[in-house]
Amino acid sequence: MTKRGTFVFAFVLAFLVVFAVHFLDFPGSVRRFKETSGGGVLLDQSPSFTVDAIYKRLSNYGEEGRKEYKLRNVTVDILLPLSLFPFLFLLMFHAVRSVQFNRSLRVVLLSLPFVYVIFDVAENAAVLVLLHNYPSHVDAVAGLLPYVTSVKRAASLLALFVPLGILGIRFLRRKVKKPQSAGTVI
Repeated sequence: MTKRGTFVFAFVLAFLVVFAVHFLDFPGSVRRFKETSGGGVLLDQSPSFTVDAIYKRLSNYGEEGRKEYKLRNVTVDILLPLSLFPFLFLLMFHAVRSVQFNRSLRVVLLSLPFVYVIFDVAENAAVLVLLHNYPSHVDAVAGLLPYVTSVKRAASLLALFVPLGILGIRFLRRKVKKPQSAGTVI
């Protein structure tokens, strides 16, 4: 497979998984979780920054919602970051390969997709600990969860928008540098 083919495959895979998880109805999907939890919002979708607020949400999900959340975290929420990773890494790699960044900045930028996946897995593990021990509290894990989620979200957004910004600037520079042909009337 060519480099372009690999990138297109990674993009299509990521798009299909994200679309399915968020818009289709199957065990582990966002739609199914909302249905079984009575309209609950996933802890990573909108973090709560107090232990009490996290446990209130877990309580509000109900038994079926919590079971669905567990299923989601050991299936869909593992597949999602793993399917996004190749796309995010290849996008970043393509963006930074022809830009004159120093080695340290290049390494930091290329690490963003890894940081996203590592923190997503850590977030899933934390949620599973909370769900497994519910109704008992694991306050240390609940207290860390919103910060793990925030780092994950920041890394995922940076892994997407930094390379898009770099590629956009490169595109605009090429357009500006192109001389207009002599016969063009504006």
